[in-house]
Amino acid sequence: MPALEQAQKRGETLLSFGGAWSNHLHALAYAGYRLGIKTIGIVRGESEYAANAMLSDAAGWGMELHFVTREEYRRRHEVQYQQSLQSCYGRVRVIPEGGSNAAAVRSVGAIWGLPALIGGDFDYLVTAVGTGGTLAGLIAGRPAGKHVIGVPVLKYDQRLVGDIESLLESVGFCDAGGWSLLPGGHQGGYARLTPELARTLLEVERRFELPLDPVYTGKAFMAMIRRVMQGGIPAGSHVILLHTGGLQGRRGMASRLAALAPDFVGPLAL
Repeated sequence: MPALEQAQKRGETLLSFGGAWSNHLHALAYAGYRLGIKTIGIVRGESEYAANAMLSDAAGWGMELHFVTREEYRRRHEVQYQQSLQSCYGRVRVIPEGGSNAAAVRSVGAIWGLPALIGGDFDYLVTAVGTGGTLAGLIAGRPAGKHVIGVPVLKYDQRLVGDIESLLESVGFCDAGGWSLLPGGHQGGYARLTPELARTLLEVERRFELPLDPVYTGKAFMAMIRRVMQGGIPAGSHVILLHTGGLQGRRGMASRLAALAPDFVGPLAL
């Protein structure tokens, strides 16, 4: 990632934003730890979240956590607010929420070079969507004839579509389609855990030995299966689910999974 390389060369501190279950902050903290780069996380929510599995890892790797109100967090894209953070924390390089910028879009495109995807006999690739950077990178690097499906894990509106389109424009990509978003996969909101989701995660791991996390990949999996059952993906299609990680978040929700799963008594879409 260019930001990591530049920060390491220039002795800069990296500052970014995320929720209490942010994969991005978790990954940034670890990268900083491994590369000797100081990191700061601006976290939406109360300081009590510092004890969760995601943020306790980040703090253990040296990330300095600062908790802000939702009102303040909404200002994260404002130039004036970012300048105030730089004044407060010194020489910092600000990375957008989720790491979603042009450099990330270019880097994510390398996923298509994974052995499982090169020349792969598949029609659809499904992935979870947070801020849109991963999805934009997959769209920009999409091989001809493949369709990319994004499952937003938080409630979204047209602004998410606009963010994805802006990310594509930032790398000079002319959007020719071949991608779509599946609404309703958020299960009530970001990091919300329902009995059905809890039961699905446990059953998928038991039957297929495939661990999924409740914040990102579990929701993408459920939305994908429902899409198939509703006929939105034609019979005979080959579908790949891109596992984007987040299992450290599952570690922090283990007790909730076990407690909620028995509350769902209907048939599972598996």
